[in-house]
Amino acid sequence: GLGTLESLVLLYCLLAKHAIADLLIQSIRKPGDKTNFKDPKGYLHALDHGILTALVVYFLTYNVSDAIIVGVADTLLHYTIDYIKSTISKRNKLTTEHKKFWALQAVDQLAHYTCYFGIAIYLL
Repeated sequence: GLGTLESLVLLYCLLAKHAIADLLIQSIRKPGDKTNFKDPKGYLHALDHGILTALVVYFLTYNVSDAIIVGVADTLLHYTIDYIKSTISKRNKLTTEHKKFWALQAVDQLAHYTCYFGIAIYLL
């Protein structure tokens, strides 16, 4: 497993990866309707996260099986978290003008960060 310092580096890299996938990549390729299971863009966005997570884990551990396990888990968790957030937002007709929208965004981000914390613990 990883040592304490390596786990902190991993956690930082996963947070940086999250910013790249959620902000940079989504600014280039819009994610589509994350409440629609037939929209492939929601899956593609989650896959961006999973692939980048797998790469981060691989380059820090050189363990292919851990990288695949964590990448698949992140893909599934990311899609699920985004689906729940998007469904709640759509159901309540929330926009950036609503305080509840920003509260929901905060919960969404905390859920993702909690996953990364779990990954760091798993690999410790």
